[in-house]
Amino acid sequence: MTPRRPASRHNAMLAMAATTVASFLLVGCQREEETVVLPPRPVKTVAVSFNPEDTFGSLVGEIQPRVETSFGFRQGGEIRERDVEVGDMVEVGTVLARLDIEDSQDAVRKAEANLFAAQSNFDNADMTRSRQERLYPATISRAALDAAIAQANAARAGVDAAQAAVRVAQNNLDNRVLKSNAAGVVTAVGGDVGQVVGGGQMIVRVAQLAEMDAVFQVPEAAIQDASRDVTVEARLLSNPNSKATGTVREVSPTANPVTRNFTVRVALDAVPGDFRFGSAVRGTLQLTGEPVARLPMTALFNQDNRPAVWVVNPADSTTKLVPIDVARFETQDFLVSSGLKEGDNVVVAGVQQLRPAMPVRLLAGAAQ
Repeated sequence: MTPRRPASRHNAMLAMAATTVASFLLVGCQREEETVVLPPRPVKTVAVSFNPEDTFGSLVGEIQPRVETSFGFRQGGEIRERDVEVGDMVEVGTVLARLDIEDSQDAVRKAEANLFAAQSNFDNADMTRSRQERLYPATISRAALDAAIAQANAARAGVDAAQAAVRVAQNNLDNRVLKSNAAGVVTAVGGDVGQVVGGGQMIVRVAQLAEMDAVFQVPEAAIQDASRDVTVEARLLSNPNSKATGTVREVSPTANPVTRNFTVRVALDAVPGDFRFGSAVRGTLQLTGEPVARLPMTALFNQDNRPAVWVVNPADSTTKLVPIDVARFETQDFLVSSGLKEGDNVVVAGVQQLRPAMPVRLLAGAAQ
Protein backbone atom coordinates (compact mmCIF):
# COMPACT_ATOMS: atom_id res chain seq x y z
CA MET A 1 0.00 0.00 0.00
CA THR A 2 1.51 3.30 -1.19
CA PRO A 3 1.97 5.90 1.56
CA ARG A 4 0.21 9.30 1.00
CA ARG A 5 1.94 12.67 1.48
CA PRO A 6 0.39 15.08 3.91
CA ALA A 7 -1.94 17.64 2.18
CA SER A 8 -0.32 20.62 3.84
CA ARG A 9 3.12 19.76 2.43
CA HIS A 10 1.71 19.27 -1.05
CA ASN A 11 -0.04 22.66 -1.01
CA ALA A 12 3.09 24.43 0.20
CA MET A 13 5.10 23.05 -2.68
CA LEU A 14 2.50 24.24 -5.20
CA ALA A 15 2.44 27.75 -3.73
CA MET A 16 6.24 27.96 -3.86
CA ALA A 17 6.25 26.95 -7.51
CA ALA A 18 3.57 29.53 -8.41
CA THR A 19 5.48 32.26 -6.60
CA THR A 20 8.68 31.43 -8.45
CA VAL A 21 6.95 31.56 -11.85
CA ALA A 22 5.23 34.90 -11.03
CA SER A 23 8.55 36.41 -9.93
CA PHE A 24 10.19 35.46 -13.21
CA LEU A 25 7.28 36.92 -15.20
CA LEU A 26 7.29 40.20 -13.21
CA VAL A 27 11.03 40.63 -13.65
CA GLY A 28 10.65 40.05 -17.38
CA CYS A 29 7.89 42.67 -17.68
CA GLN A 30 9.88 45.27 -15.74
CA ARG A 31 12.91 44.76 -17.95
CA GLU A 32 10.73 45.08 -21.05
CA GLU A 33 9.19 48.37 -19.78
CA GLU A 34 12.60 49.78 -18.97
CA THR A 35 13.70 49.28 -22.56
CA VAL A 36 10.62 51.12 -24.07
CA VAL A 37 11.28 54.80 -24.92
CA LEU A 38 8.24 56.98 -25.77
CA PRO A 39 8.57 58.90 -29.06
CA PRO A 40 8.44 62.73 -29.02
CA ARG A 41 4.91 64.06 -28.96
CA PRO A 42 3.89 65.74 -32.26
CA VAL A 43 2.70 69.32 -31.75
CA LYS A 44 1.37 72.11 -33.94
CA THR A 45 3.10 75.46 -33.51
CA VAL A 46 3.14 78.96 -34.93
CA ALA A 47 6.13 81.26 -35.16
CA VAL A 48 5.82 84.47 -33.14
CA SER A 49 5.87 87.67 -35.19
CA PHE A 50 5.61 91.13 -33.63
CA ASN A 51 3.90 93.82 -35.70
CA PRO A 52 2.21 97.17 -35.00
CA GLU A 53 -1.30 96.53 -33.83
CA ASP A 54 -3.88 96.66 -36.61
CA THR A 55 -6.84 98.49 -35.09
CA PHE A 56 -9.36 97.56 -37.78
CA GLY A 57 -7.95 94.06 -38.32
CA SER A 58 -9.48 92.39 -41.34
CA LEU A 59 -12.81 94.13 -41.22
CA VAL A 60 -14.93 94.05 -44.34
CA GLY A 61 -17.13 97.03 -45.19
CA GLU A 62 -18.92 98.46 -48.17
CA ILE A 63 -18.81 101.52 -50.38
CA GLN A 64 -21.58 104.03 -49.73
CA PRO A 65 -22.27 107.53 -51.08
CA ARG A 66 -21.15 110.35 -48.85
CA VAL A 67 -24.08 112.53 -49.96
CA GLU A 68 -27.42 110.91 -50.76
CA THR A 69 -30.48 113.13 -51.19
CA SER A 70 -34.11 112.04 -50.91
CA PHE A 71 -36.36 114.16 -53.13
CA GLY A 72 -40.06 114.60 -52.40
CA PHE A 73 -42.87 117.01 -53.27
CA ARG A 74 -43.62 119.81 -50.83
CA GLN A 75 -47.33 119.14 -51.19
CA GLY A 76 -49.27 115.96 -51.74
CA GLY A 77 -51.02 114.86 -54.88
CA GLU A 78 -51.26 112.18 -57.56
CA ILE A 79 -48.12 111.29 -59.49
CA ARG A 80 -48.75 111.81 -63.21
CA GLU A 81 -45.18 111.16 -64.43
CA ARG A 82 -41.98 109.65 -63.09
CA ASP A 83 -39.19 110.21 -65.56
CA VAL A 84 -36.33 108.21 -63.93
CA GLU A 85 -35.65 104.67 -62.78
CA VAL A 86 -33.08 103.16 -60.43
CA GLY A 87 -29.63 103.39 -62.00
CA ASP A 88 -30.39 106.40 -64.21
CA MET A 89 -27.84 109.21 -64.25
CA VAL A 90 -29.24 112.70 -63.58
CA GLU A 91 -27.85 116.21 -63.86
CA VAL A 92 -28.73 119.44 -62.10
CA GLY A 93 -32.26 120.42 -63.20
CA THR A 94 -33.26 116.98 -64.48
CA VAL A 95 -37.02 116.42 -64.06
CA LEU A 96 -37.58 113.46 -61.74
CA ALA A 97 -41.40 113.35 -61.46
CA ARG A 98 -44.58 115.42 -61.89
CA LEU A 99 -47.84 115.67 -59.97
CA ASP A 100 -51.28 116.53 -61.34
CA ILE A 101 -51.50 120.32 -61.90
CA GLU A 102 -55.21 121.04 -62.49
CA ASP A 103 -55.94 122.30 -58.99
CA SER A 104 -52.73 124.30 -58.88
CA GLN A 105 -53.47 125.90 -62.23
CA ASP A 106 -56.93 126.91 -61.00
CA ALA A 107 -55.36 128.40 -57.87
CA VAL A 108 -53.02 130.49 -60.06
CA ARG A 109 -55.92 131.73 -62.19
CA LYS A 110 -57.89 132.66 -59.07
CA ALA A 111 -54.94 134.52 -57.58
CA GLU A 112 -54.35 136.39 -60.83
CA ALA A 113 -58.07 137.39 -60.96
CA ASN A 114 -57.90 138.66 -57.39
CA LEU A 115 -54.82 140.65 -58.31
CA PHE A 116 -56.63 142.22 -61.29
CA ALA A 117 -59.54 143.20 -59.04
CA ALA A 118 -57.22 144.64 -56.39
CA GLN A 119 -55.32 146.59 -59.01
CA SER A 120 -58.56 148.05 -60.42
CA ASN A 121 -59.70 148.99 -56.93
CA PHE A 122 -56.40 150.70 -56.28
CA ASP A 123 -56.50 152.60 -59.58
CA ASN A 124 -59.96 153.90 -58.75
CA ALA A 125 -58.95 154.87 -55.20
CA ASP A 126 -55.81 156.55 -56.43
CA MET A 127 -57.71 158.68 -58.96
CA THR A 128 -60.17 159.72 -56.23
CA ARG A 129 -57.28 160.75 -54.00
CA SER A 130 -55.78 162.82 -56.84
CA ARG A 131 -59.06 164.68 -57.45
CA GLN A 132 -59.52 165.35 -53.76
CA GLU A 133 -56.03 166.79 -53.54
CA ARG A 134 -56.73 169.19 -56.42
CA LEU A 135 -60.03 170.31 -54.89
CA TYR A 136 -58.63 170.81 -51.39
CA PRO A 137 -59.12 173.28 -49.77
CA ALA A 138 -61.30 175.09 -52.23
CA THR A 139 -64.34 172.83 -52.30
CA ILE A 140 -63.67 169.90 -49.90
CA SER A 141 -62.70 169.60 -46.32
CA ARG A 142 -59.56 168.13 -44.82
CA ALA A 143 -61.50 165.17 -43.52
CA ALA A 144 -62.67 164.23 -47.01
CA LEU A 145 -59.09 164.39 -48.29
CA ASP A 146 -57.82 162.21 -45.45
CA ALA A 147 -60.51 159.64 -46.18
CA ALA A 148 -59.51 159.51 -49.84
CA ILE A 149 -55.85 159.05 -48.94
CA ALA A 150 -56.66 156.22 -46.48
CA GLN A 151 -58.81 154.45 -49.07
CA ALA A 152 -56.01 154.65 -51.62
CA ASN A 153 -53.47 153.23 -49.15
CA ALA A 154 -55.81 150.36 -48.30
CA ALA A 155 -56.22 149.62 -51.98
CA ARG A 156 -52.44 149.64 -52.38
CA ALA A 157 -52.11 147.08 -49.58
CA GLY A 158 -54.75 144.94 -51.29
CA VAL A 159 -52.63 144.90 -54.43
CA ASP A 160 -49.56 143.83 -52.47
CA ALA A 161 -51.51 140.97 -50.84
CA ALA A 162 -52.89 139.84 -54.18
CA GLN A 163 -49.40 139.86 -55.73
CA ALA A 164 -48.11 137.71 -52.86
CA ALA A 165 -51.01 135.29 -53.37
CA VAL A 166 -50.09 135.00 -57.05
CA ARG A 167 -46.48 134.19 -56.17
CA VAL A 168 -47.57 131.53 -53.68
CA ALA A 169 -49.93 129.96 -56.19
CA GLN A 170 -47.27 130.02 -58.88
CA ASN A 171 -44.71 128.42 -56.54
CA ASN A 172 -47.21 125.70 -55.67
CA LEU A 173 -47.66 125.07 -59.38
CA ASP A 174 -43.90 124.97 -59.96
CA ASN A 175 -43.45 122.59 -57.00
CA ARG A 176 -45.65 120.04 -58.77
CA VAL A 177 -42.54 119.34 -60.86
CA LEU A 178 -39.71 117.58 -58.97
CA LYS A 179 -36.19 118.41 -60.19
CA SER A 180 -32.76 117.27 -59.10
CA ASN A 181 -30.45 119.85 -57.55
CA ALA A 182 -27.29 117.76 -57.93
CA ALA A 183 -25.70 115.37 -60.41
CA GLY A 184 -25.65 111.70 -59.46
CA VAL A 185 -27.28 108.31 -59.88
CA VAL A 186 -30.77 107.24 -58.83
CA THR A 187 -30.49 104.67 -56.04
CA ALA A 188 -34.15 104.27 -55.04
CA VAL A 189 -37.70 105.28 -56.00
CA GLY A 190 -40.63 105.62 -53.61
CA GLY A 191 -43.65 106.33 -55.80
CA ASP A 192 -45.24 105.11 -59.05
CA VAL A 193 -47.47 106.79 -61.59
CA GLY A 194 -51.04 107.04 -60.29
CA GLN A 195 -50.02 106.83 -56.64
CA VAL A 196 -51.24 109.53 -54.26
CA VAL A 197 -48.34 110.72 -52.13
CA GLY A 198 -48.06 113.11 -49.22
CA GLY A 199 -45.89 116.15 -48.83
CA GLY A 200 -42.32 115.26 -47.96
CA GLN A 201 -42.63 111.59 -48.94
CA MET A 202 -39.53 110.21 -50.67
CA ILE A 203 -40.15 109.86 -54.41
CA VAL A 204 -36.60 109.57 -55.78
CA ARG A 205 -33.25 109.13 -54.00
CA VAL A 206 -30.11 110.39 -55.74
CA ALA A 207 -26.53 109.64 -54.66
CA GLN A 208 -23.74 111.95 -55.72
CA LEU A 209 -20.83 110.19 -57.44
CA ALA A 210 -18.12 112.72 -56.67
CA GLU A 211 -17.54 111.57 -53.07
CA MET A 212 -17.64 108.06 -51.57
CA ASP A 213 -17.22 106.55 -48.11
CA ALA A 214 -16.03 103.14 -46.98
CA VAL A 215 -18.30 102.12 -44.09
CA PHE A 216 -17.19 99.58 -41.47
CA GLN A 217 -18.73 98.05 -38.33
CA VAL A 218 -15.92 98.30 -35.76
CA PRO A 219 -15.82 96.53 -32.36
CA GLU A 220 -15.85 98.64 -29.23
CA ALA A 221 -12.30 97.66 -28.22
CA ALA A 222 -10.93 98.95 -31.52
CA ILE A 223 -12.91 102.19 -31.21
CA GLN A 224 -11.25 103.00 -27.90
CA ASP A 225 -7.76 102.76 -29.40
CA ALA A 226 -8.52 104.23 -32.84
CA SER A 227 -7.51 107.68 -34.00
CA ARG A 228 -8.93 109.81 -36.79
CA ASP A 229 -5.46 110.82 -37.96
CA VAL A 230 -4.49 107.42 -39.36
CA THR A 231 -4.66 106.51 -43.05
CA VAL A 232 -7.05 103.71 -43.95
CA GLU A 233 -6.53 101.56 -47.03
CA ALA A 234 -9.58 100.02 -48.73
CA ARG A 235 -9.23 97.22 -51.30
CA LEU A 236 -12.01 95.66 -53.34
CA LEU A 237 -12.67 92.03 -52.41
CA SER A 238 -13.42 91.29 -56.06
CA ASN A 239 -10.17 92.94 -57.20
CA PRO A 240 -7.52 93.35 -54.45
CA ASN A 241 -5.31 95.31 -56.85
CA SER A 242 -7.89 98.11 -56.88
CA LYS A 243 -7.48 100.24 -53.79
CA ALA A 244 -8.11 103.69 -52.36
CA THR A 245 -6.95 105.46 -49.23
CA GLY A 246 -8.75 107.82 -46.89
CA THR A 247 -9.17 109.07 -43.35
CA VAL A 248 -11.84 108.50 -40.72
CA ARG A 249 -14.59 111.06 -41.29
CA GLU A 250 -17.28 109.98 -38.85
CA VAL A 251 -17.58 107.62 -35.88
CA SER A 252 -21.07 106.76 -34.66
CA PRO A 253 -21.60 107.96 -31.07
CA THR A 254 -23.76 104.92 -30.26
CA ALA A 255 -23.30 101.19 -30.84
CA ASN A 256 -25.59 98.94 -32.82
CA PRO A 257 -28.01 97.42 -30.24
CA VAL A 258 -27.64 93.93 -31.75
CA THR A 259 -23.96 93.62 -32.75
CA ARG A 260 -22.58 96.20 -30.27
CA ASN A 261 -20.35 97.52 -33.06
CA PHE A 262 -19.85 101.15 -34.03
CA THR A 263 -20.32 102.50 -37.55
CA VAL A 264 -17.16 104.15 -38.89
CA ARG A 265 -17.15 106.14 -42.14
CA VAL A 266 -13.88 106.62 -44.01
CA ALA A 267 -13.71 109.42 -46.58
CA LEU A 268 -11.91 108.00 -49.64
CA ASP A 269 -9.66 110.04 -51.92
CA ALA A 270 -9.12 109.43 -55.67
CA VAL A 271 -11.60 106.56 -55.91
CA PRO A 272 -10.98 104.17 -58.86
CA GLY A 273 -13.70 103.68 -61.44
CA ASP A 274 -14.52 100.12 -60.34
CA PHE A 275 -15.50 101.30 -56.84
CA ARG A 276 -19.30 101.20 -56.96
CA PHE A 277 -21.93 101.72 -54.32
CA GLY A 278 -22.41 98.52 -52.36
CA SER A 279 -19.04 97.02 -53.35
CA ALA A 280 -17.39 95.02 -50.57
CA VAL A 281 -13.98 96.29 -49.45
CA ARG A 282 -11.41 95.17 -46.90
CA GLY A 283 -10.14 97.99 -44.71
CA THR A 284 -6.72 97.99 -43.06
CA LEU A 285 -4.54 100.61 -41.42
CA GLN A 286 -1.01 100.93 -40.11
CA LEU A 287 -0.40 102.28 -36.62
CA THR A 288 2.83 103.37 -34.99
CA GLY A 289 1.90 101.83 -31.65
CA GLU A 290 3.75 99.15 -29.69
CA PRO A 291 4.27 95.89 -31.62
CA VAL A 292 2.23 92.89 -30.51
CA ALA A 293 2.06 89.22 -31.46
CA ARG A 294 -1.27 87.68 -32.41
CA LEU A 295 -1.90 84.11 -31.23
CA PRO A 296 -4.99 81.89 -31.30
CA MET A 297 -6.94 81.26 -28.11
CA THR A 298 -6.02 77.55 -28.27
CA ALA A 299 -2.42 78.48 -27.33
CA LEU A 300 -3.38 80.10 -24.02
CA PHE A 301 -2.41 78.34 -20.79
CA ASN A 302 -2.69 79.31 -17.12
CA GLN A 303 0.22 79.33 -14.68
CA ASP A 304 -0.45 80.56 -11.14
CA ASN A 305 -3.43 82.60 -12.34
CA ARG A 306 -1.28 84.28 -14.99
CA PRO A 307 -1.49 83.75 -18.77
CA ALA A 308 1.28 81.64 -20.28
CA VAL A 309 2.11 79.68 -23.43
CA TRP A 310 4.15 76.59 -24.23
CA VAL A 311 7.30 77.35 -26.24
CA VAL A 312 9.40 74.69 -27.99
CA ASN A 313 13.13 74.99 -27.19
CA PRO A 314 14.91 74.80 -30.58
CA ALA A 315 18.08 73.33 -29.00
CA ASP A 316 16.60 70.06 -27.73
CA SER A 317 12.95 70.20 -28.96
CA THR A 318 11.51 70.20 -25.45
CA THR A 319 8.69 72.30 -24.05
CA LYS A 320 8.87 75.11 -21.54
CA LEU A 321 6.08 77.20 -20.06
CA VAL A 322 6.62 80.93 -20.56
CA PRO A 323 4.49 83.58 -18.76
CA ILE A 324 3.27 86.41 -21.00
CA ASP A 325 1.55 89.78 -20.84
CA VAL A 326 -1.67 90.01 -22.86
CA ALA A 327 -2.49 93.38 -24.42
CA ARG A 328 -6.03 92.49 -25.41
CA PHE A 329 -8.34 89.51 -25.79
CA GLU A 330 -10.42 89.22 -28.97
CA THR A 331 -13.02 86.74 -30.16
CA GLN A 332 -10.64 84.05 -31.46
CA ASP A 333 -7.20 85.53 -30.80
CA PHE A 334 -5.26 87.36 -28.13
CA LEU A 335 -2.47 89.93 -28.48
CA VAL A 336 0.82 89.39 -26.61
CA SER A 337 2.75 92.51 -25.65
CA SER A 338 5.73 90.93 -23.86
CA GLY A 339 7.19 87.61 -22.68
CA LEU A 340 8.01 86.14 -26.11
CA LYS A 341 10.75 86.73 -28.67
CA GLU A 342 10.53 87.09 -32.42
CA GLY A 343 10.55 83.62 -34.01
CA ASP A 344 9.56 81.61 -30.91
CA ASN A 345 7.59 78.48 -31.79
CA VAL A 346 4.43 78.50 -29.66
CA VAL A 347 2.29 75.37 -29.33
CA VAL A 348 -1.27 76.11 -30.44
CA ALA A 349 -3.01 72.74 -30.04
CA GLY A 350 -3.24 70.24 -27.17
CA VAL A 351 -1.53 72.49 -24.63
CA GLN A 352 -3.34 70.79 -21.72
CA GLN A 353 -1.42 67.54 -22.42
CA LEU A 354 2.06 69.09 -22.22
CA ARG A 355 4.48 69.01 -19.33
CA PRO A 356 7.74 70.90 -18.75
CA ALA A 357 10.78 69.49 -20.60
CA MET A 358 8.59 67.10 -22.60
CA PRO A 359 10.18 66.02 -25.90
CA VAL A 360 8.08 67.09 -28.85
CA ARG A 361 8.23 66.93 -32.61
CA LEU A 362 7.05 69.83 -34.77
CA LEU A 363 4.54 68.74 -37.38
CA ALA A 364 5.57 69.39 -40.95
CA GLY A 365 4.37 72.86 -41.93
CA ALA A 366 3.16 73.60 -38.42
CA ALA A 367 5.30 76.64 -37.78
CA GLN A 368 3.79 79.72 -39.46
